[in-house]
Amino acid sequence: MTREEIDQRYYRLCENIYEHRIKSVLDEFTQFIRFSSKMDFYYQLETLTDNYKTLLRYVYDGYKDPQQSVILNNLSASLLGMADEIRSVLIMPFLPVRKQETWSLNHKLGEDPMTVSAHIDDIFFKRELDRLIEESEVKQERPAGPSSRLTSEMDSIFHWIWLSNIYGEYHIDLIRKIIQSETVEWHDKCLIVSAISLSLLDYFDIRKFLLLIEFSEDRQDQVYQRALTGLLLALIVYDKRIVFYPELTEKLDLLSRDENIGKDIELILLQLLMARETEKINREFEKEVLPEMKKMMPKIEDKLQLNQPEEEEDMEGKNPGWKDLVDEVPGLFEKIEKFSRMQIEGADVFMSTFQLLKRFDFFNTMSNWFVPFYPQHPEINKTSREGEEINQRLLESLSKAFYICNSDKYSFALNFQAIPPQQRSMIVTNFEAEFAQMQEMVSEEQMLDQSLQSNAIFTQYIQDLYRFFKIFPSKEEFEDPFQRKFIFSGLYFYKTFFEKEGFTERLASFYLEKEHYNETIEIYQYLLGKSTPRGEYYEKIAYAFQKTGQLKKAIEYYKKAELFDTDRLWILKKLGWCSMKLKDYTAALDYFREAANLQPEDLNLQSQVGQCYLNLKDFEQALQVYSKVGFYSSGNLKALRPIAYCQFVTGKLNLAEATYREIFEIASPDSPYDLMNAGHVQLCLKNRRKAAALYNQCFSTKLARKEDLIAAFDEDIPWLIKNGLNPDEIPLIRDYLLFQSDPS
Repeated sequence: MTREEIDQRYYRLCENIYEHRIKSVLDEFTQFIRFSSKMDFYYQLETLTDNYKTLLRYVYDGYKDPQQSVILNNLSASLLGMADEIRSVLIMPFLPVRKQETWSLNHKLGEDPMTVSAHIDDIFFKRELDRLIEESEVKQERPAGPSSRLTSEMDSIFHWIWLSNIYGEYHIDLIRKIIQSETVEWHDKCLIVSAISLSLLDYFDIRKFLLLIEFSEDRQDQVYQRALTGLLLALIVYDKRIVFYPELTEKLDLLSRDENIGKDIELILLQLLMARETEKINREFEKEVLPEMKKMMPKIEDKLQLNQPEEEEDMEGKNPGWKDLVDEVPGLFEKIEKFSRMQIEGADVFMSTFQLLKRFDFFNTMSNWFVPFYPQHPEINKTSREGEEINQRLLESLSKAFYICNSDKYSFALNFQAIPPQQRSMIVTNFEAEFAQMQEMVSEEQMLDQSLQSNAIFTQYIQDLYRFFKIFPSKEEFEDPFQRKFIFSGLYFYKTFFEKEGFTERLASFYLEKEHYNETIEIYQYLLGKSTPRGEYYEKIAYAFQKTGQLKKAIEYYKKAELFDTDRLWILKKLGWCSMKLKDYTAALDYFREAANLQPEDLNLQSQVGQCYLNLKDFEQALQVYSKVGFYSSGNLKALRPIAYCQFVTGKLNLAEATYREIFEIASPDSPYDLMNAGHVQLCLKNRRKAAALYNQCFSTKLARKEDLIAAFDEDIPWLIKNGLNPDEIPLIRDYLLFQSDPS
């Protein structure tokens, strides 16, 4: 079987278990197990089948067992666990990197969990001993920090935790010691939390959930945010499954009673939604900003004299020409400010920028994608004594840069090491200036707000995770949780433990703002079903239906919104637009006329009324309406064109001739359809030479296809006849035009 076929069978099994179709599951397992060489699976299946048959016999005989639901839940959990195990065995040949990592780890630490756990315990004890020795040294050349050996040991610990499918007592005891320890560094705890989260996303184990909850309850800054984020991601992935594990649901119930955690969960959920916008934001950035920056490059080189020898001036002074440069590219400053504001608000603007800076050897070590940024990390402290001051300035600024995720900070710092020393000072100065500008965009009150600082950690960590799942070299071996399409109104854990109506509304507004219209419809319909109906909900559902092209459903919901005290004018316009698109011009006319009565000065509404009359072929009424629009907006082509056409159709040929003359004075270039219609007028006025010249101009243009022009000519034949043209001549004139339009 291919990896895809294995996953399809696995997910089908899981769905059947969730739907309580146990007999189908047991039959499917018989087929699934055949692809595995492990006989244990057959014995497990036989035991589970016998247990289920016994339960069914008791139910059929009418025996009331108060533990029936518990037994069923345990059976379902056991079946899911067996499905996990079989899948893990079958997909291993498709995971070469993981196989290699497992082999290397076993070679380094051994395979016995007790021995590995004791070894890791010794590592932490020895690290603490080393730290005490370092602190006792009086003379040190640089601040104490972890050595490369220690970071290598942490990588081994990370892999052991990540690669363990099921946690035994040795895992639990060791990790709980780490949670409670005051000597294990915060960044090491963060790495362990990430390893648990990654392991849980790979392979379900309720003990991993419980450990993440324990880390969350400990509330250590930086560690807490990562634990809660990992917990939420896993709850989304395993939402249908958690109902079978009462120990977990009890813990979630307790967690949900903490109001502060509830607010943080809301933030994580919104940020996970924001992460889905990353590719769209990066496309927008590359389209709006980068081209303008490229236009500016020659001016930068000239004004900053980059092609000339270095000047003996202060390299750290600001160049007074910088702002002028930005001003010379219209709109660039506003665009940069827009994206800066988006970054502060949590949008991932830097993904495409830093993606190319993930090629350092540092990122070949998997755990480094999750390590939080701290200036003492040995990989970014490899500087000479001469360069130490400038390097420390950079690292200090990076550590405070709340708008850049950890992974990108390491990219920046590693790239900085490759820059010639003479350029480093200028780069650091510019970075410090940029950081100062970012701080200016955030109020002093916000900078001191601890909750906002915590929010920044959540945002940075989610962006770290996003980068790992999107650009890690072996990302194909991991299921990307950001690829999952989820709607929170459909998630059991959210509805049961963490839902608040006000926040669900915010989620719905987010979906609407980001143009996810199908999700918008679903979540607002969910809100309608569980709260007092509101006109705004119906309006937004209708609008989302309209944007997805479901116009009849849109009209249905707009009409429901009319029953509330809402913006009637807006609804009438929408009803008119949808009816127009459905070619129900009579209904559209009624809606637009009513809207025009409410806002008689709106010439656009009058034009819509006129267009309805045109489509209904009531040209006299259309002429009256468009004449009114033209009177109040002189030179308006959107009024002049239908006026001229209506004059032609209704036989007011001299007026039509004058109107087309006015159109040609305004329009540039001439529209081929204006030329054709003006030709019709001259033809009906018996000015055949003028008509021929206009027709020739029409058919020689490259603004429309010949086939479309001929189709338009054919549509106008009834009006040509009505204006006195001999019907027998029309086919001849038509062919004449075709000959004239053929290339000679």
